[in-house]
Amino acid sequence: MSNKTTYTYTARHAEQPEKMVTFTLHDRWMSVSAGDPLAMVEQTLGAVTSDKAEAEDAGAEKEALTQPQLWLKPLAISLIERGTEPFRISDITVAADEGWLRVRGWARVGGLRLFPVTLINGPIDNPTAARAFEQKVAERQAEIGGTFFAILEYWWTWLIALDVLLLSFILWRRHSRSA
Repeated sequence: MSNKTTYTYTARHAEQPEKMVTFTLHDRWMSVSAGDPLAMVEQTLGAVTSDKAEAEDAGAEKEALTQPQLWLKPLAISLIERGTEPFRISDITVAADEGWLRVRGWARVGGLRLFPVTLINGPIDNPTAARAFEQKVAERQAEIGGTFFAILEYWWTWLIALDVLLLSFILWRRHSRSA
């Protein structure tokens, strides 16, 4: 696979088209970009109105509340951008059904899967394109193929294995002392 086979799909919310997420498949990766990170930040932090009359009525109290938001915006945008690093295509699950789209990816730490992240879960404006995206992801995953050792990509697998090893060692030591 090469970058010549890049595939991009933009999912828009059915009722609020300004809410969108763009997924780009390239090689064995999927990049995610939010439609308007600044709007997402403002919505999360509590949007500040630009109406001067309202601002004058609220006075200094309103100004004091907006000051932390000014320095939090760059930090929040940076976190959003850092949080949308490319996902391995093998870590993605896509379900498109009757105008609803759910896309999940696994966040990795130290190369191992730690927890699932829901990238989108809601009504979308173009179900046909969503199904085509679902099929394209499935095709890419089929090209990569799975292995029997895929279970070793989860942190919990290694934690359980470590626990079993530690418990076996403790039991062995107890048994050797009593003998």
